[in-house]
Amino acid sequence: MNGVSLRALEEVGVVVNSAPVVDMLVRAGAKKSKDGKRMLIPEPMVKSALSSVPKSLLLASRDGKRDMRIPTAGPVFVANGGEGVYVKDLLTGQSRSATTDDLRDFIFLVQSLQPIDFAWAMVGALDQPNDKKNAVELMILLENTTKHVQGGATSALEARTSIEMLSAVAGGMEEFRKKPFFSAVQCPISPMTFEEGLAEAQVEFARAGVPVVAMVASVAGLTSPVTLSGTLAQTNAENMASLVISQTAKKGAPWIFSSDSSPGDLKVGSINYGALEANLLRAGAGQLGRYHGLPIMCAGCGLEETSLILADVREGVPYMAMSGSVSSDLASGLGGIGNAAGASFEQLVLDAWVWDTAREFLRTFSADEASISFETIRDAALDGNFLGKRHTLTRFKKESAALTKPEAIFSGRPASGNRMDLLRRAKKEATRMLEAPRTPVTTKEESAALERIVKSL
Repeated sequence: MNGVSLRALEEVGVVVNSAPVVDMLVRAGAKKSKDGKRMLIPEPMVKSALSSVPKSLLLASRDGKRDMRIPTAGPVFVANGGEGVYVKDLLTGQSRSATTDDLRDFIFLVQSLQPIDFAWAMVGALDQPNDKKNAVELMILLENTTKHVQGGATSALEARTSIEMLSAVAGGMEEFRKKPFFSAVQCPISPMTFEEGLAEAQVEFARAGVPVVAMVASVAGLTSPVTLSGTLAQTNAENMASLVISQTAKKGAPWIFSSDSSPGDLKVGSINYGALEANLLRAGAGQLGRYHGLPIMCAGCGLEETSLILADVREGVPYMAMSGSVSSDLASGLGGIGNAAGASFEQLVLDAWVWDTAREFLRTFSADEASISFETIRDAALDGNFLGKRHTLTRFKKESAALTKPEAIFSGRPASGNRMDLLRRAKKEATRMLEAPRTPVTTKEESAALERIVKSL
């Protein structure tokens, strides 16, 4: 499969709709196609990029309490969903356009919910003017959470503004590079295209030392081959092209292999994140990332509308555990609804409850001699008694946490039998949390600097 990806880059190439990025790639060894419309990337450029990119990264939190080192040996680190355009009350069914205040409320919840490891802009600040929207969203994230933040930029100017804001909070970009508390999601456009603003923003971030997440979002049957293997080959090719852009901009630039590729709904021509094959694509992309030895963000998480049929937290665990079992270091999606087009406060709380349970079952476990215990197998084979063995008595709590500590796993949220009661409790909890006093996590000086940058736009 990797061979097909390399062949696609060398023989088909990618569209790069940015003259400066094209020039940069040509100087580094890429060639233009005969018609001049595509950039042909030879295999040596890909291999060089793979040799220079860091194979492990620190995605820092601002206070050092929720640092994420990837690749991780434990359960995937999870974030809420991102950039929804509406907010929905799942109990009443009413929806409305998202606002700046909604984003602020969501990020306050993200900061407060312990199971969430890092933060995305849950909804867009749609009431802001276009030239300030991205900066306002980043300001709200920086002022309301100490957790690692993922954002992005759609132009070089937006990227430079983001870098200026990060520098203001970090005390300079040298300090930021020591503790990178922000990473940028910069998406190639399938099939095999890099838009002008996104590509130029990626170059700015790479040169500044901001980790870049190459979130490929191919849609099988619509923007990539209908087969899973074909979509994965294209996903890999688009990732490798993104890697080449980052490493050409600055050797050693932090970069993360990523995929949000999914099946398409060919009846209506849309994304279908709920398709059973979605996790197969995520799993395949994760294996490709591991093949390259790279940090990975290929998992999605979140129950979406499945929450409407749950009577208790336990019922949601199989859905969330399936998503969390993908070979990935990072995942996002908590709180999202409508194929990530919208968001819900009660959904965010409920997803956090379920993930808190699911990750207990996704822990790593030892396979050393003491854990396997040949002696226990031998002795119990003779007397038929495992329960009375020392190996069982000393290890059962660690191995069976869900059975021995249900109050810790399920947090006092037993089944009620009513399919909407769980959502009602989640909504009540979200309301309670949002009524709590709030204090910005930035200093007055940092907040003032952020305000000045936004006002200057």
